[in-house]
Amino acid sequence: MTTPPAAGRNDGWEMDQLHRDEITVAMNWVIRTCQQIVRDRSHKTFWGPASTSEGTPSPEQLMQTAREDVLDKLQRIIDGAQFVMHNVEHERAKRKQ
Repeated sequence: MTTPPAAGRNDGWEMDQLHRDEITVAMNWVIRTCQQIVRDRSHKTFWGPASTSEGTPSPEQLMQTAREDVLDKLQRIIDGAQFVMHNVEHERAKRKQ
């Protein structure tokens, strides 16, 4: 844990701490989403697609299930984390000007 600077010597410490917190929260969401997908959609860490009513799923059904169960969920969370990173970078660049 970091210690705040002495009174009157802020030097951007609060903004740095805010950025650290934002990045940490974003990355925690990525990790938690991965954990949830593994817990809900895998068997012994191998992806287990939802069963189909027709027995063996076709490649098209597998692709659709992969997108719905894993890829789309991860992509949304990763996009959100990337957005947070972009905002932090933008704010830090603005502050250095």
